Amino acid sequence: MLWVALELPALSLQIVERGGISREPRVVSDGPAQRPLVVCANEAAKAAGIREGQAVAAAKALAGVLRVIPRDERSERESLERLAAWALQFTPMVAVDGQGIVLEVASSLRLFEGHAKLSSAIRHGVHDLGFHATLGIAPTALAARTFARAEARGLQVRGCLDAALLRERLADLPLFLLDWPEKTLARLADLGILRLRDMLELPSEGVARRFGPGIVASLDHLTGRLADPRLPYVPPPRFHARLELPAEADGVEALLFPLRRMLVEFEGAMRGRGMGVQRLELVLDHGRKARTRLALDFASPEREAEFILAIAREKLGRLMLSAATVAVGLHAEALLAYVPRNAAWLPGASEQAIDRARLIERLAARLGNDRVFGIAINDDHRPERNWNAACARMKRRAAAAQPIAGRRPAWLLHRPQRLVARDGQPGFQGPLELLAGPERIEAGWWDGAEVSRDYYVAMNANGETYWIFREHRGQQGWYMHGVFA
Repeated sequence: MLWVALELPALSLQIVERGGISREPRVVSDGPAQRPLVVCANEAAKAAGIREGQAVAAAKALAGVLRVIPRDERSERESLERLAAWALQFTPMVAVDGQGIVLEVASSLRLFEGHAKLSSAIRHGVHDLGFHATLGIAPTALAARTFARAEARGLQVRGCLDAALLRERLADLPLFLLDWPEKTLARLADLGILRLRDMLELPSEGVARRFGPGIVASLDHLTGRLADPRLPYVPPPRFHARLELPAEADGVEALLFPLRRMLVEFEGAMRGRGMGVQRLELVLDHGRKARTRLALDFASPEREAEFILAIAREKLGRLMLSAATVAVGLHAEALLAYVPRNAAWLPGASEQAIDRARLIERLAARLGNDRVFGIAINDDHRPERNWNAACARMKRRAAAAQPIAGRRPAWLLHRPQRLVARDGQPGFQGPLELLAGPERIEAGWWDGAEVSRDYYVAMNANGETYWIFREHRGQQGWYMHGVFA
């Protein structure tokens, strides 16, 4: 087995600043309401002299304007779960662990061409999500997490791929990287036991008697002597994400940055499950319970972040916001099976059809659904009534009538044009020679617009070809109905 661990230091602050980095001093507080303490501070707060562990009152004295955000453990847990759902695109075995997640990646190495490319893909993906994470890799989940924690503390560590070298790589790491009780760590420090090397050299029986069997089990899990099963994360059957903005956004452009991060998260979560959506709901929170909802509808299941962002950009550009936006939400209730698109050097008919469909999606998003339409076939033999304008995003309806055997012009006149006939011979810019026909069309008796026509293909002296007919009912005579060339 091979595990990759991601540790997210100062997770509570990362969640706050994921929608955008704030230039004003910010801290996350925790502890009793009478004397809350600073859990983590952003760069602006640290530049003002604020440090972790300080009382919030002291921090306010150092910074003239300080925004204090209470720690939200539920939000942290939800963020880790969504990160785990995103990571399912790399391996089906992902578990939430402490301030991060662990992934079992042995079965994925061949797909990603080795651990180096896999680790690089995970690092870049986490960065695109708006998180900062340290990465550890080891044959056991606990060892990988310990390496990731060591890197988060600024320690120089090397991952381990070989179980035979694991004890050696762990030996010089400090004990405070493990989730042991503070009391136990203090007693070990009094005994001069500060590193894992010292702990691993002690007899297990004595350690169990003095510090409890849980410490021995932890060491065995760490080194691989004892199995450490993890419960895989199972994502919910829907997708919900929300990002707070660092400041009120008056325009639409400021919303694209946090929206892209949520869409990257959405794409990863859908990739891990082989799913897509035909409808996404974008919710803009304006505060005081005022919200703007924008539906993103697609002709077929979609999940690619860049394409969805392009559609959202077009629709947001046509939107007039009632107030400044303070948060952005993304919701998908119905997840559908997704068919991946194969990239081809020479795209075939299916790839070209997808490109056309996506072009229609973007045009409809920019111009509006009522301004983008296609042509649908009607079950009617009358040329002027055998088609109608239909929503371009709807699939064409196949006609129930029999296939048309005669030639049809590409250009059909809006209204038939009456022709002048001499001695019964029609003419247009000279006499017309009948090349093909007649083709009899009789229809419309059921709706009061009955026609009885004989259609011909005709050509004049200039070589121009027309589609003409002779009407036997109503205003009888010769008419031009279409142009071939």
